[in-house]
Amino acid sequence: MRSAPRSFPVLLLALPLVFAAPAAASASVGSVPPEVTAYVTGGGMVERLDDIYGTDAAGGGIDFDDTTASGPISRVFRWTDARLAGDTEGKPVRMANEWAVPVTIADEPVGVAIVWINLDTEDPELAEFDPDPDAAVALAAVPDDAQLVRDVGGSAWFALADGTLTPLVPGTSGVTTPTPVDEVVLVTPGPDPEPATSDSGFTVAVVVALLLLAVIVVALLLPRWGRRADEGDEPPAEPDASADPPAEEPPAQV
Repeated sequence: MRSAPRSFPVLLLALPLVFAAPAAASASVGSVPPEVTAYVTGGGMVERLDDIYGTDAAGGGIDFDDTTASGPISRVFRWTDARLAGDTEGKPVRMANEWAVPVTIADEPVGVAIVWINLDTEDPELAEFDPDPDAAVALAAVPDDAQLVRDVGGSAWFALADGTLTPLVPGTSGVTTPTPVDEVVLVTPGPDPEPATSDSGFTVAVVVALLLLAVIVVALLLPRWGRRADEGDEPPAEPDASADPPAEEPPAQV
Protein backbone atom coordinates (compact mmCIF):
# COMPACT_ATOMS: atom_id res chain seq x y z
CA MET A 1 0.00 0.00 0.00
CA ARG A 2 2.91 2.33 0.69
CA SER A 3 4.28 1.76 -2.80
CA ALA A 4 0.93 2.31 -4.53
CA PRO A 5 1.21 6.11 -4.87
CA ARG A 6 4.64 5.76 -6.49
CA SER A 7 3.49 3.10 -9.00
CA PHE A 8 0.21 4.81 -9.93
CA PRO A 9 1.75 7.05 -12.64
CA VAL A 10 3.45 4.01 -14.13
CA LEU A 11 0.10 2.17 -14.35
CA LEU A 12 -1.48 5.14 -16.11
CA LEU A 13 1.27 5.10 -18.70
CA ALA A 14 0.94 1.32 -19.17
CA LEU A 15 -2.83 1.28 -19.73
CA PRO A 16 -2.67 2.42 -23.38
CA LEU A 17 -0.15 -0.36 -24.10
CA VAL A 18 -2.35 -3.00 -22.50
CA PHE A 19 -5.49 -2.10 -24.43
CA ALA A 20 -3.83 -1.19 -27.70
CA ALA A 21 -4.49 -3.76 -30.47
CA PRO A 22 -1.62 -4.86 -32.68
CA ALA A 23 -1.59 -2.86 -35.90
CA ALA A 24 -1.50 -4.80 -39.14
CA ALA A 25 0.77 -3.73 -41.97
CA SER A 26 -1.52 -2.24 -44.58
CA ALA A 27 -0.54 -0.68 -47.87
CA SER A 28 -3.81 1.13 -48.56
CA VAL A 29 -7.17 2.15 -47.16
CA GLY A 30 -9.08 -0.70 -45.53
CA SER A 31 -8.85 -2.92 -42.49
CA VAL A 32 -6.62 -5.96 -42.15
CA PRO A 33 -7.79 -8.40 -39.45
CA PRO A 34 -5.10 -9.73 -37.11
CA GLU A 35 -5.77 -13.32 -38.22
CA VAL A 36 -5.04 -12.36 -41.83
CA THR A 37 -1.80 -10.68 -40.79
CA ALA A 38 -0.79 -13.75 -38.77
CA TYR A 39 -1.59 -16.06 -41.69
CA VAL A 40 0.49 -13.98 -44.10
CA THR A 41 3.46 -13.25 -41.86
CA GLY A 42 3.45 -16.50 -39.87
CA GLY A 43 4.26 -18.78 -42.79
CA GLY A 44 0.80 -20.23 -43.42
CA MET A 45 0.36 -18.46 -46.75
CA VAL A 46 3.81 -19.40 -48.04
CA GLU A 47 3.29 -23.02 -47.03
CA ARG A 48 0.01 -23.12 -48.94
CA LEU A 49 1.64 -21.46 -51.95
CA ASP A 50 4.28 -24.18 -51.98
CA ASP A 51 1.63 -26.93 -51.69
CA ILE A 52 -0.38 -25.73 -54.69
CA TYR A 53 1.96 -23.68 -56.89
CA GLY A 54 5.34 -25.08 -55.85
CA THR A 55 7.67 -27.26 -57.88
CA ASP A 56 6.39 -30.67 -58.96
CA ALA A 57 8.04 -33.92 -60.02
CA ALA A 58 8.44 -32.63 -63.58
CA GLY A 59 10.31 -29.53 -62.43
CA GLY A 60 7.44 -27.14 -63.10
CA GLY A 61 5.99 -24.57 -60.73
CA ILE A 62 7.69 -22.01 -58.51
CA ASP A 63 10.32 -22.81 -55.91
CA PHE A 64 9.01 -21.09 -52.78
CA ASP A 65 12.17 -21.48 -50.72
CA ASP A 66 13.29 -19.92 -47.43
CA THR A 67 13.78 -16.55 -49.10
CA THR A 68 10.07 -16.22 -49.92
CA ALA A 69 8.67 -13.06 -48.36
CA SER A 70 5.36 -11.21 -48.36
CA GLY A 71 4.92 -7.52 -49.01
CA PRO A 72 2.36 -5.10 -47.55
CA ILE A 73 -1.19 -6.37 -47.16
CA SER A 74 -3.88 -4.37 -48.97
CA ARG A 75 -7.63 -4.67 -48.50
CA VAL A 76 -9.29 -5.31 -51.86
CA PHE A 77 -12.29 -3.33 -53.12
CA ARG A 78 -14.57 -4.32 -55.99
CA TRP A 79 -17.07 -2.48 -58.14
CA THR A 80 -20.58 -2.27 -56.81
CA ASP A 81 -23.39 -3.87 -58.79
CA ALA A 82 -24.87 -0.42 -59.43
CA ARG A 83 -21.58 0.87 -60.87
CA LEU A 84 -21.24 -2.21 -63.08
CA ALA A 85 -24.77 -1.49 -64.33
CA GLY A 86 -23.72 2.06 -65.31
CA ASP A 87 -24.98 4.00 -62.28
CA THR A 88 -22.38 6.68 -61.49
CA GLU A 89 -24.33 8.44 -58.74
CA GLY A 90 -23.71 6.07 -55.82
CA LYS A 91 -20.60 4.51 -54.37
CA PRO A 92 -18.39 3.03 -57.08
CA VAL A 93 -16.71 0.32 -54.98
CA ARG A 94 -17.44 -2.00 -52.08
CA MET A 95 -15.17 -3.72 -49.60
CA ALA A 96 -14.48 -7.36 -50.55
CA ASN A 97 -13.50 -10.38 -48.50
CA GLU A 98 -10.05 -10.32 -50.09
CA TRP A 99 -6.57 -9.10 -49.28
CA ALA A 100 -3.80 -8.74 -51.88
CA VAL A 101 -0.23 -9.60 -50.91
CA PRO A 102 2.80 -9.13 -53.20
CA VAL A 103 5.19 -12.09 -52.98
CA THR A 104 8.94 -12.06 -53.57
CA ILE A 105 11.62 -14.75 -53.68
CA ALA A 106 15.18 -13.65 -52.95
CA ASP A 107 13.93 -10.04 -53.16
CA GLU A 108 12.64 -10.65 -56.68
CA PRO A 109 8.88 -10.16 -57.31
CA VAL A 110 7.07 -13.31 -58.44
CA GLY A 111 3.36 -12.56 -58.15
CA VAL A 112 0.35 -11.55 -56.06
CA ALA A 113 -1.42 -13.80 -53.58
CA ILE A 114 -5.10 -13.29 -52.71
CA VAL A 115 -6.12 -14.23 -49.18
CA TRP A 116 -9.73 -14.54 -48.01
CA ILE A 117 -11.53 -15.58 -44.83
CA ASN A 118 -13.45 -18.83 -45.22
CA LEU A 119 -16.94 -18.05 -43.96
CA ASP A 120 -17.50 -21.68 -42.92
CA THR A 121 -14.37 -22.05 -40.81
CA GLU A 122 -13.74 -18.32 -40.17
CA ASP A 123 -10.07 -18.97 -40.91
CA PRO A 124 -7.93 -17.11 -43.47
CA GLU A 125 -6.96 -19.15 -46.51
CA LEU A 126 -5.15 -18.71 -49.80
CA ALA A 127 -7.76 -18.04 -52.48
CA GLU A 128 -5.57 -17.72 -55.58
CA PHE A 129 -2.17 -16.71 -56.86
CA ASP A 130 -1.34 -14.61 -59.92
CA PRO A 131 2.26 -15.25 -61.05
CA ASP A 132 2.68 -11.69 -62.40
CA PRO A 133 5.90 -9.99 -61.25
CA ASP A 134 4.77 -6.60 -62.63
CA ALA A 135 1.58 -6.79 -60.55
CA ALA A 136 3.66 -7.62 -57.48
CA VAL A 137 5.78 -4.50 -58.01
CA ALA A 138 2.73 -2.29 -58.58
CA LEU A 139 0.74 -3.56 -55.58
CA ALA A 140 3.73 -3.14 -53.30
CA ALA A 141 3.50 0.63 -53.81
CA VAL A 142 -0.23 1.33 -53.34
CA PRO A 143 -0.68 4.84 -51.86
CA ASP A 144 -1.69 4.90 -48.22
CA ASP A 145 -4.69 7.13 -48.89
CA ALA A 146 -6.08 5.07 -51.80
CA GLN A 147 -8.40 2.11 -52.10
CA LEU A 148 -7.01 -0.87 -53.99
CA VAL A 149 -9.66 -1.73 -56.58
CA ARG A 150 -9.65 -5.07 -58.37
CA ASP A 151 -11.28 -4.93 -61.79
CA VAL A 152 -11.97 -8.58 -62.55
CA GLY A 153 -13.65 -7.85 -65.89
CA GLY A 154 -10.63 -5.96 -67.18
CA SER A 155 -7.99 -8.04 -65.35
CA ALA A 156 -6.74 -4.78 -63.86
CA TRP A 157 -5.77 -3.17 -60.56
CA PHE A 158 -6.48 0.48 -59.70
CA ALA A 159 -5.83 2.94 -56.90
CA LEU A 160 -8.93 5.02 -56.14
CA ALA A 161 -8.48 8.29 -54.26
CA ASP A 162 -10.58 11.47 -54.31
CA GLY A 163 -12.72 10.18 -57.17
CA THR A 164 -9.75 9.55 -59.45
CA LEU A 165 -8.87 6.11 -60.71
CA THR A 166 -5.14 5.52 -61.25
CA PRO A 167 -4.16 2.34 -63.11
CA LEU A 168 -1.62 0.15 -61.35
CA VAL A 169 -2.04 -2.84 -63.67
CA PRO A 170 -4.07 -1.70 -66.73
CA GLY A 171 -4.85 -5.20 -67.97
CA THR A 172 -7.49 -5.05 -70.70
CA SER A 173 -9.47 -2.21 -69.11
CA GLY A 174 -8.22 0.42 -71.55
CA VAL A 175 -7.49 2.84 -68.68
CA THR A 176 -3.87 3.95 -68.96
CA THR A 177 -3.92 7.38 -67.27
CA PRO A 178 -5.57 8.76 -64.12
CA THR A 179 -9.27 9.09 -64.95
CA PRO A 180 -12.35 10.22 -63.02
CA VAL A 181 -14.01 7.08 -61.76
CA ASP A 182 -17.43 8.06 -63.13
CA GLU A 183 -16.01 8.24 -66.68
CA VAL A 184 -14.58 4.73 -66.78
CA VAL A 185 -16.50 2.18 -68.83
CA LEU A 186 -16.49 -1.11 -66.98
CA VAL A 187 -16.68 -4.67 -68.26
CA THR A 188 -19.05 -7.01 -66.42
CA PRO A 189 -16.90 -9.74 -64.88
CA GLY A 190 -17.56 -13.45 -65.17
CA PRO A 191 -17.99 -15.79 -62.21
CA ASP A 192 -15.32 -15.67 -59.54
CA PRO A 193 -12.71 -18.42 -59.67
CA GLU A 194 -12.91 -21.16 -57.09
CA PRO A 195 -10.53 -20.86 -54.14
CA ALA A 196 -7.22 -22.49 -54.70
CA THR A 197 -7.18 -26.20 -53.88
CA SER A 198 -4.77 -29.04 -54.33
CA ASP A 199 -6.85 -31.93 -55.73
CA SER A 200 -3.97 -34.19 -56.73
CA GLY A 201 -4.46 -36.37 -53.66
CA PHE A 202 -8.18 -36.66 -54.32
CA THR A 203 -7.53 -37.64 -57.93
CA VAL A 204 -5.08 -40.35 -56.90
CA ALA A 205 -7.58 -41.69 -54.36
CA VAL A 206 -10.31 -41.88 -56.99
CA VAL A 207 -8.03 -43.71 -59.44
CA VAL A 208 -6.96 -46.22 -56.78
CA ALA A 209 -10.59 -46.84 -55.78
CA LEU A 210 -11.58 -47.49 -59.40
CA LEU A 211 -8.69 -49.92 -59.88
CA LEU A 212 -9.65 -51.84 -56.74
CA LEU A 213 -13.25 -51.98 -57.91
CA ALA A 214 -12.15 -53.35 -61.28
CA VAL A 215 -10.01 -56.03 -59.59
CA ILE A 216 -12.93 -57.10 -57.41
CA VAL A 217 -15.31 -57.32 -60.38
CA VAL A 218 -12.84 -59.38 -62.39
CA ALA A 219 -12.20 -61.70 -59.41
CA LEU A 220 -15.93 -62.34 -59.04
CA LEU A 221 -16.66 -62.91 -62.72
CA LEU A 222 -13.55 -64.90 -63.68
CA PRO A 223 -14.72 -68.25 -62.14
CA ARG A 224 -18.06 -67.95 -63.97
CA TRP A 225 -16.33 -67.25 -67.25
CA GLY A 226 -14.06 -70.28 -66.64
CA ARG A 227 -17.01 -72.63 -66.00
CA ARG A 228 -18.80 -71.40 -69.11
CA ALA A 229 -15.68 -71.94 -71.16
CA ASP A 230 -15.23 -75.48 -69.82
CA GLU A 231 -18.85 -76.35 -70.57
CA GLY A 232 -18.54 -74.98 -74.07
CA ASP A 233 -15.43 -77.10 -74.81
CA GLU A 234 -17.07 -80.47 -73.94
CA PRO A 235 -18.05 -82.51 -77.10
CA PRO A 236 -21.66 -83.68 -77.45
CA ALA A 237 -22.39 -87.09 -75.90
CA GLU A 238 -22.05 -90.11 -78.27
CA PRO A 239 -25.10 -92.40 -78.54
CA ASP A 240 -24.73 -95.72 -76.66
CA ALA A 241 -24.54 -98.58 -79.22
CA SER A 242 -25.38 -101.25 -76.61
CA ALA A 243 -28.66 -99.65 -75.77
CA ASP A 244 -31.78 -101.17 -77.33
CA PRO A 245 -33.07 -99.30 -80.38
CA PRO A 246 -36.28 -97.49 -79.87
CA ALA A 247 -39.36 -99.58 -80.60
CA GLU A 248 -41.07 -98.86 -83.87
CA GLU A 249 -44.68 -98.00 -83.67
CA PRO A 250 -47.01 -100.10 -85.87
CA PRO A 251 -48.52 -98.31 -88.86
CA ALA A 252 -51.83 -96.76 -88.20
CA GLN A 253 -54.88 -98.74 -89.29
CA VAL A 254 -57.03 -97.00 -91.85
